Amino acid sequence: MGDIKNNSLFLNLNEEQTSFVLSLMTERKFSGGDIIIKEHSTGNCMYLLKNGQISIEKELIPLIEGHEPGSDDKKIIKIDDSMNFFFGEMSLFDPALKRTATIKAVTQVELFELLDTSLDKLLSERQDIGVIILKNIALKLSRTLETSNIELSKMITAFTLSLKL
Repeated sequence: MGDIKNNSLFLNLNEEQTSFVLSLMTERKFSGGDIIIKEHSTGNCMYLLKNGQISIEKELIPLIEGHEPGSDDKKIIKIDDSMNFFFGEMSLFDPALKRTATIKAVTQVELFELLDTSLDKLLSERQDIGVIILKNIALKLSRTLETSNIELSKMITAFTLSLKL
């Protein structure tokens, strides 16, 4: 299992429980430059970063007809395997939800993929694990929401100040 057992998705799971969850996942590989998730698409799975580096690209302005977004129109964050990162978790709960960012492989990347059907199996067969996994996902979503609220507050403040100039 290597360092994947340190992924925040597995927080508070023992070795057997972690192994069970990993048995429900499929290993996926991507080459540098490959798009793993495209912003505004839909999906039915989440990923755990096992090895490599990814970038998270988020459009900063709404699409305007005729406007081609450039590199200045995106926020880019780079994540590597030392950060015990998982992503795409919202699609496990509603496959109609649009993906909120584009995820690209910066280097050769190895991921573990968890399908929504595998999560359903986990929740029906191993409630002891399911409760912990759901709590860990909720914790990540809560932290993401908190960060988004702070960023939104900064943008509103900057906009308000610019109107006073």
